[in-house]
Amino acid sequence: MEQIHPESWVVMYFGLIFVITCAQMLVVYVLSDASNPSPGLGLYTVYFMAALLGWIAFALQQGSAIPMVIDIPSVASILNSYILFMAAGQRAGFKRGRIVMGIICLLACLSVFFLQPRPMFAVQMVSASFFFSAAALLCAWRCWKRGNVGDGIIATAGLLMLLGACGALYQWHFENNFALAQAINFGMYSTAYTLVAMGFMASMLIEYQQSLSHLATEDPLTQLLNRRGLENALHLTLAEAARGQLPTAAVMTGIDHFREMNSNFGNEAGDQIIRLVAQSLQRLSRASDVVARTGGDEFLLILPHTDLDGARVLAERLRQDIADRPLVVNQQRIPVTVSVGVAGTVGETDLDKLSHEANRAMQLAKRGGRNRVASVDSKPILLSTQFSNA
Repeated sequence: MEQIHPESWVVMYFGLIFVITCAQMLVVYVLSDASNPSPGLGLYTVYFMAALLGWIAFALQQGSAIPMVIDIPSVASILNSYILFMAAGQRAGFKRGRIVMGIICLLACLSVFFLQPRPMFAVQMVSASFFFSAAALLCAWRCWKRGNVGDGIIATAGLLMLLGACGALYQWHFENNFALAQAINFGMYSTAYTLVAMGFMASMLIEYQQSLSHLATEDPLTQLLNRRGLENALHLTLAEAARGQLPTAAVMTGIDHFREMNSNFGNEAGDQIIRLVAQSLQRLSRASDVVARTGGDEFLLILPHTDLDGARVLAERLRQDIADRPLVVNQQRIPVTVSVGVAGTVGETDLDKLSHEANRAMQLAKRGGRNRVASVDSKPILLSTQFSNA
């Protein structure tokens, strides 16, 4: 790349270093407590660090009185653009085309040994804009799929890089102004790089906020709703039941002898048992039903538009399904059973009261021998006639 003399290139250079530093600090801060790093984080970090080295090489080239034998900044620009494509692909879960794009990147980098500065400038500009455009397509797709505006900013960066390359080529070949073409390419690359840093941080912060929201309303072990998520999900459902005098039922499920199994087989087996019960609840419930984990070994299923008899039928199916699926740990079968309590009401209801009634019925099922169903409906509590021996 030949000599470029923008009046404020030093300010731009140090500004980019500042953006990179802030980006890295924010990444560390945001992900310091994250157990599952976001996809593409590693490659994006490599991109920022490699780009920083490229800017340093460019600064050294501009300030050196002795011209470099190899145009290192151009090679760095091509490599950085390819790394950006790889990072965007990993983040979008798209793995196709990596080998082909890698071959293109390799050929473009090797051309530095055979081309003069001006042809190499064209190779660098076209290759970088090509990889940026490919990354922009991936980020635009992810922005549309996830609704993450940060990915949209990165896609905008790729679009600007493509427009800058077109403008530079026009000035070079049609206006015969090579210096302006270099300036346009330099400016667009700097702008695109800055937008990538901003978009990446925005994308990470948005996903981190979404993760916190999920943690506040979801149980991390089963991905079911927790108590807070249950209340949020039922707000409209309970209001509709009150207006239309519709029936609502609750099914409280507790794992029998869970503490003993946890002590005998370990916490990992206990977690597997909890997930097994959660899977049965999700598999047997309807799309309109709301399933939540409300305690260590207790689950609450709310059934809109369902009377007590319908809830008892579902509860019995659930009890039987779990009893028929023992957990196998180290080739040892661990029988798993649950005690189920059912409560029902019509019209206006309170979630706390309904869940309390279902819990009361579940406790009766446990006292009655476990592995059975009991119900309550503002009447004397009745034990289910369908149950297996504990």
